[in-house]
Amino acid sequence: MAGEASSTPRRCRQIPLASEGGQEYGQDVRDRELKRKAKVAEILLAAARQLAEGLEPDRVYERFQELLATVIQHDGLVVSSYDDLDDLIRCEYVWNEGSKVDASTLPSLPLNRAGGGMQSRVIVSGESFLFNDVPEQVREREGEYYNVDPDGALRKIPDAGPAATKAAMMVPVKHEGSVVGVVQLMTDRGEYTQEQVELFEGLVAQMAAAVRNARLQKERRRLEAAEAAARAVAAEREQAAQVLEAVGDGIFLLDQTGVVRLWNRAAELVTGLRGEAMCDRRLSDAIPEWTKLAQRIPIASGGARAGAVTLPVRIASRDLWLSFVAVDSAAGVIYAFRDLSSEHRLEEEKSDLVATISHELRTPMTAVYGAATTLLHREGALSQQQRRQLLEVIESEAKRLAHITEEVLLTSQLDRGDLRIAHEVVDVADLVRTTVEAMATRLPDPVLIDLDIQTEIGAASGDRDRVQQVVLNLLDNAVKYGGTNRVAIRVDAENGSVCIAVTDEGPGIELADQERIFEKFYRADPQLAKAPAGTGLGLYISRELVERMGGTLRVISDPGKGATFAVRLPPA
Repeated sequence: MAGEASSTPRRCRQIPLASEGGQEYGQDVRDRELKRKAKVAEILLAAARQLAEGLEPDRVYERFQELLATVIQHDGLVVSSYDDLDDLIRCEYVWNEGSKVDASTLPSLPLNRAGGGMQSRVIVSGESFLFNDVPEQVREREGEYYNVDPDGALRKIPDAGPAATKAAMMVPVKHEGSVVGVVQLMTDRGEYTQEQVELFEGLVAQMAAAVRNARLQKERRRLEAAEAAARAVAAEREQAAQVLEAVGDGIFLLDQTGVVRLWNRAAELVTGLRGEAMCDRRLSDAIPEWTKLAQRIPIASGGARAGAVTLPVRIASRDLWLSFVAVDSAAGVIYAFRDLSSEHRLEEEKSDLVATISHELRTPMTAVYGAATTLLHREGALSQQQRRQLLEVIESEAKRLAHITEEVLLTSQLDRGDLRIAHEVVDVADLVRTTVEAMATRLPDPVLIDLDIQTEIGAASGDRDRVQQVVLNLLDNAVKYGGTNRVAIRVDAENGSVCIAVTDEGPGIELADQERIFEKFYRADPQLAKAPAGTGLGLYISRELVERMGGTLRVISDPGKGATFAVRLPPA
């Protein structure tokens, strides 16, 4: 089979019928022509049915070749496409001497708009051509020509011998008036006739329609598959998103530039930062220390096990302890974290308990030990008054030890929920008056308590002993930290509630500490060097007791202007 040739073929044309034998001869010719056309129509109809069964273009080409073999003798068939975007002619299907040849082995050809080359002339003119003298055309016309072996090997003519093809038909493939391809049918023996060209044109048209349909069906199947795949991916992503929203760990994704691409619900709850505010934003804009933190988080890649690291993170005004793991991915780095602030706080409380109790027990134990040792070893040398003073020291410090023990045990009961709180009618005015009178005798000089009780206060609902304990704690706290000689306590009614306010004129409390002072073991001086004696449990116990009675305890303070602790109890 000979390949592309640059020749000047004759165009296909209708052969006129001669009228030499009168009316009878003309009728015979017309009858034969009608029978021929009827046969052609029958062939084309059968071809349309057979070719329409192909669901893939390659299968249509194979059916086309099989159909041609029954009506037109040939040794080679080439189907080429033409793309006007790049002006290239590409081979789509090759059949040669009983074998299908890999079309990709034949090179693409540029369109020759000047008319050289058989396929180019068909495409430019849009007409069919018939060549019954291919060897002669190859010898006389310039161009590059090749014989194609059944295995697809190209042999250049005339270096590897003369053209093997004797005759060829070339028909354009058209779509909506434009040429989109060329079909070549070749034989190594005999010639083709004009009637065969006409039949070949009809078959090519049927083949082209079938190929277009097959391609449309193929594209439809591709689009359906793509749509199904997209739906599957969307469903998978939706499921993954639901999982991400359901997990308790915070998860976020940072791309290569440090911009947040994912921020799940748990991340919102832990950090207080909304997902819509975080996505498409650099994380370092929301957490300024993130750049330094990220350097301390190991990133696992290549299937390696991710290692966890716990770090302190300040977000807005909150101090958190977060445990991070990080894994590298194609989309960026995926971080998962959980809030260990409670666990860390518990560890801190354990350390504070040991430090505070050790410190608070050391002083009274030392005093008791010293007084007892003195009495034991120097009793005969001591006067009656000295012995009494030492016994008073032992009594006072023993009370202090008992108070410390009671506070620790009470805190434990509150934490476990074991403490029973009574709900009874409490005359708050009388209780506060009695408590202040009892405490006034134990106050160091020259500390004074100003008591202001409004009229018609009404009774409160609560536990009388626990209310008195709260008042004693607040008064004791005001005397310790007040720094002056005056403490004020006011009792009144407000919006149906009974209010107790204890005010000192001390240095006040910083805003950042106004909630922390109600935490267990929190001390203004963590090193316990300058802070007054105490376990750091008084305010924690006081708030817990008030809240369990249905009330509230809060602090109002400006640095340098003292502090007011306000208790609000529900009415009886």
